[in-house]
Amino acid sequence: MMRMLLEGRTYDKLPVSRFLYPITTRKWLSMAKVMLLENVFLFLWTFTIIGAFIKPYSYRMVPYIVAENPNIGAREAISLSRRMMKGHKWECFVADLSFLGWWLLNLFTLGLSGIFYSNGYNAAFFVEYYVHVRRLSKDSGLEGSELLSDEYLYSKASAETLHAAYGDVAETVEQLSSNLVPVDKPNGFVGFLSEWLGVRILHARSVTMYEEYREQLHQIDTGREILNGAIYPGRLAPAPMAFRFRESRTVSSDRSYSLVNLVMMFFIFCFVGWVWEVSLAFISEGTFVNRGTLHGPWLPIYGTGGVIILILLKKLRKKPLFEFLAAMVLCGGLEYFSSWYLEKTHGGQRWWDYTGYFLNLNGRICAEGLLTFGLGGLAIVYLLAPALDNLLSRIDTRKLTVVAVVLLAFYCVDQAYSAQHPNIGAGITDYKGSATSQVS
Repeated sequence: MMRMLLEGRTYDKLPVSRFLYPITTRKWLSMAKVMLLENVFLFLWTFTIIGAFIKPYSYRMVPYIVAENPNIGAREAISLSRRMMKGHKWECFVADLSFLGWWLLNLFTLGLSGIFYSNGYNAAFFVEYYVHVRRLSKDSGLEGSELLSDEYLYSKASAETLHAAYGDVAETVEQLSSNLVPVDKPNGFVGFLSEWLGVRILHARSVTMYEEYREQLHQIDTGREILNGAIYPGRLAPAPMAFRFRESRTVSSDRSYSLVNLVMMFFIFCFVGWVWEVSLAFISEGTFVNRGTLHGPWLPIYGTGGVIILILLKKLRKKPLFEFLAAMVLCGGLEYFSSWYLEKTHGGQRWWDYTGYFLNLNGRICAEGLLTFGLGGLAIVYLLAPALDNLLSRIDTRKLTVVAVVLLAFYCVDQAYSAQHPNIGAGITDYKGSATSQVS
């Protein structure tokens, strides 16, 4: 988050890959060590009266330092933060107090004002505060300030520097632009499925050709944005971020999915959801609880939610905010209906109950769950589904089809059996005796 905010100050666009900044820099382990050590120190300081109040401000710059230069060691980052904050801790405390009104409003609105405004405002403010303290440290020649070496976070590189670092991109942009042949948008039923639902039937050549043409346009635009300084030049970072010109294709969300891949993603989402809820039950209860009404290792509400987001919200993929809101509404409606249907068809039994949760509706859905649906929907649309689609597309289509058919057969058998003999028991429908009863 800190890295994206820092880049967003200077550059017009942020690539999706910035969400994976620790991974793209291959510094996730060292960054994790820095943050772990910082939190260990802060925890130990809580056992002292003065340290509990002072040290959080001494270490305030650590996340920003690591975001700027992930090569830095844990002790170096902590020591540098202490030196940078010397003489600024009271100033930072007063800045925190200036948000007291927002914190109270956030409390009175049960977190809603923070989610929709003040959290972002607070984060942006303290990024600017870091930039201010950093500039003072650099100007005064503070010991260790030379480690804050990412100059292109604060001013754009010259055109000559960019072309020197991205000469291969400039050459490829020129080649693609000169060889680009326009392709008409698919029409008819096949075109409708692709354009509105993001579904590709078999090997629809017209869809494949059009998506390849659209991808080439995207690649050209991406290359020009890098060369024009609209995007941070990752190759010039202290921890260089590799960029191959066609790299963006691996995470492009503007695509259609084959029926086989959608079926496989349905089961992957079902299984991941099952593992997630079983793990939560195991951590809180210390015992294995097979969640859901089915007996197999799948929770269809996760698979259905993931697939309908990809299909029904296809036209919103270029508008992340609307995608987020629509995912909340769509998955919230799915969860509410599923809860109502299961209760009506199984003698009043409930497999989850949010009674007592903030902004719950009849105990079937709640605000916390809706927020999770929205964030999860964004992760599926912009990261997980494209990555899974790339992996699945590498597998022989016939073999993948056989696997999909076999899974569907087992799933249908499980559905038929569970309709008469649903999976019930402690930790599933026993709400008084299970701490995991309110996890759907």
